[in-house]
Amino acid sequence: MSLPFQVRDRRPCTLARVAGTLALAVASARAAAWSPRVSRVEPPPAPPQAQDPVQTAAAGEIPPGDPRPPTGVSEELALIRPGVAIKRRLDELAEQTNLRIGFANTLLFQQATGGPGRRTAAGGDLDILAKWTAIGAGTPDTGIAAFAAEYRYQIGDQPPSELGGQIGTLLPTTNGFGERPMVVKELYWDQRLFDDHFRYALGRIDPENLFGGHRLQSANLYFLNKAFSSNPTVVYPGSGLAAAAQIKPVAWTYLTGGITDANGKVTVSNFEGFFEDHEYLLFTEGGLTPEIDGLGPGRYRVALWHVDHREEAGKPSDRGVTVSGDQDVGKSLIVFARYGWSDGDVTGVSDSFQAGAGIKNVLGKDNMLGIAGAWSNPEADGKRDEKVFEVFQRFQITETAQLTFDVETIVDPSNAPGDDVLGVFSVRLRISF
Repeated sequence: MSLPFQVRDRRPCTLARVAGTLALAVASARAAAWSPRVSRVEPPPAPPQAQDPVQTAAAGEIPPGDPRPPTGVSEELALIRPGVAIKRRLDELAEQTNLRIGFANTLLFQQATGGPGRRTAAGGDLDILAKWTAIGAGTPDTGIAAFAAEYRYQIGDQPPSELGGQIGTLLPTTNGFGERPMVVKELYWDQRLFDDHFRYALGRIDPENLFGGHRLQSANLYFLNKAFSSNPTVVYPGSGLAAAAQIKPVAWTYLTGGITDANGKVTVSNFEGFFEDHEYLLFTEGGLTPEIDGLGPGRYRVALWHVDHREEAGKPSDRGVTVSGDQDVGKSLIVFARYGWSDGDVTGVSDSFQAGAGIKNVLGKDNMLGIAGAWSNPEADGKRDEKVFEVFQRFQITETAQLTFDVETIVDPSNAPGDDVLGVFSVRLRISF
């Protein structure tokens, strides 16, 4: 499902133009953050009761025991910080109607140091997020209708999603940040039952949010290179009809399984094809979410998946396994590691290992420093194993705006035999409310 309009900007992408765009966005964010506080009538106090795990998360955090990456509707809404007047009005709406709405716009500029093709890329990602707690608000057993719409736009001659292919890397220099019209990315029902011991979701879902992720997996918030911001060994189709269920025998363990359309494409609806083509991605993931004394919450997972042969698309079947874990170490450090294996017939990547850390409050309160490294083995013979090292520093410049500086060092790029080392410098600006 998509809207029939699309905006393209074909003017040359220059540093001056991108800098102007960033400066204007930062100025707008600061103006919004410094707007006068509007008085309001406080609603009557509600009686004490249990809370939705997402609602109880502190500002700027998601529930520490949540094993999913921070890219789902609930997780992204939980990470939007309070501050400007419009955010306070949206908070009031949520208190009165159980309808939570959020908006985010992320700009990304990337500049490569070498490679055979074009080395400059820029684009943006506009997200509209909403969830309505229709059943059981304030209890563990909630029924939530979730919605996400997304518009990706190009600035200049090339979007960031194409930069890796131009400079010859095995993995893209970022996840997302391509070019496409406004689409309904997700629209599904999420139900918890039996004191949250059983949960299911049904509808149009992005399968990347369902399994194989880690705590710092988001190109909008953390690392950019697809080694870290996605799972490079998994054949994730686009958003499509999906069903998933999860059981929690005890609070610190879970088992998830599901099915999604192997031909899912975010720009179209393939509802009939799901039932007629019988081409699916099947997955299961089991994990532990313990609270470790002296450290904090951890999330440890094993996922198995299989995708069917897709006849019309001309793509073979594939299968794989992912083992991953991330652990809080005190209040300021998150570490993660992940290994993935697949046949590699579709992704072109047969093995990949990643590890890294995020350190909070570096160079100021609410900032973050990220450091990570990855090794990936191409499925094709004769190509070099690609190594990626990435460092980012994210600044919380206002309550609603984040500015990130990022450096990727790509050693032995698999598809650029003439280059031993490539560098990619990035600037990312995200405004959310």
